[in-house]
Amino acid sequence: MREISYEEQTVKSGNPLARFAHRTRMTMAIGLVTQSCAKSGTVVDFGAGPGLFLHELGEARPDVTLVGHDPYMAPTFPEVEYAESLDTVEAQSVDVLTAFEVCEHLYSSELDALLDDAARILKPSGAFILSVPIMYGLAIAPKVSNWMIRSHSFKSEYSPAELLKAMVGIPVSRPQNPRTTHKGFDFRELRKIVSQRFVIDAVH
Repeated sequence: MREISYEEQTVKSGNPLARFAHRTRMTMAIGLVTQSCAKSGTVVDFGAGPGLFLHELGEARPDVTLVGHDPYMAPTFPEVEYAESLDTVEAQSVDVLTAFEVCEHLYSSELDALLDDAARILKPSGAFILSVPIMYGLAIAPKVSNWMIRSHSFKSEYSPAELLKAMVGIPVSRPQNPRTTHKGFDFRELRKIVSQRFVIDAVH
């Protein structure tokens, strides 16, 4: 089976709706980070993948120092520095920390560690910008269909009953391993956890 690249899964997806969603998200993310980052500031992207977001950000903000962290993908853009872990990032040295489409794949202990690291490395005026999928409400239907199209399968990890529950906002149980699935992820729970540690300025 041919391995699907990160770009083919996101901004170059064969599904036009998924492609539009990812490109729109990228544009919004660049705008938010650009507004939040001081001149000649530092942006760290947790779960940076091959560094596509940081590369695009660098084209919009060439003054910014770009740092990525991803244990599973090698960097492909020379202007992006890579940190082996957030432990290597100096305390209160980061203007903006981002984590796009990552938290839904973390175990509870890993999410706690990320929030600890965020509190340590961000400057007092720094911003922590998160993006996660909405797996409840009407948004669930196109997301499940996109997964089926991408995997060339008529099977879904959601049963019909689970799909209906998710569409009306009723929690669906999550698989034990969150690494390769969004099933049952509830952004409302994440928001509650984050709000215990940080002031949430805005939700988009």
